Amino acid sequence: MTPFLYKSNQENKNETLKHTRQANAQARVYVVGNAGANPDNIVAGTFLLNNRYVYILFDTGADRSFVSTTFSSQIDIAPIALDHQYNVEIADGRIIGLNTIMRDCTLNFLNHPFNIDLLPVELGSFDVIVGMYWLSRYDALIACAEKLGCHVFLANINSTKDEDKSKGKQLEDVPVVREFLEVFPEYLPGIPLTRQVKFRIDLVPGTAPVTRAPYRLAPSEMKELADELQKLTDKGFIRPSFAPWGAPVLFVKNKDGSFRMCIDYRELNKLT
Repeated sequence: MTPFLYKSNQENKNETLKHTRQANAQARVYVVGNAGANPDNIVAGTFLLNNRYVYILFDTGADRSFVSTTFSSQIDIAPIALDHQYNVEIADGRIIGLNTIMRDCTLNFLNHPFNIDLLPVELGSFDVIVGMYWLSRYDALIACAEKLGCHVFLANINSTKDEDKSKGKQLEDVPVVREFLEVFPEYLPGIPLTRQVKFRIDLVPGTAPVTRAPYRLAPSEMKELADELQKLTDKGFIRPSFAPWGAPVLFVKNKDGSFRMCIDYRELNKLT
């Protein structure tokens, strides 16, 4: 059975009177039977509660969270008495009074523990029902249309000082690098020298050279292209080529607003 906790305006007023006048106010929880819980229309899953696997329903219609009386006996937390009572109406119309709660239970999602308070109640298909009080407390989001599970906000942002990485381990500290420093220069000297063994990429038999027309670039991208080509030419990394093969250039914007030059080799890759 699936509990839903709804409070009328009068019940909210009663709870206010309870705190001000110490009256024995009651909230009401409506519980529907198993037939009302269509597996295709619920968000549920199996998770750890106090290191025991439980079948949990995430219920945005429930105000509080509940645990089945059958399963509650397996949790090593003793229920404590409440100073007020919740009335639970189950499917057959009976009213069950709840005046105990199991505080500080531990619900585990992907190795992230969360505290949760649970009201023991008679349940059918589910071991635990997580309601809106807990969902809103941890900024949980439920993708109802996709019927996906509960995504809990887990990230914390802390202000930290930038570490001085210059004092950390340097490339020269690696023994093999220190032994062959000429292989690991700070700046590349240019195009590699002609070697005895040449690297070769085999093409699909019968392939003709492929060249693509340049992509249209914005004026800012054209300026960036000219600057980048000049810089690479000055460093000796590139040189003019008259090869029948060609691939267009495009730019990808970095997070800081600068451009990163890329070469689109997709047509060439199809032939290898």
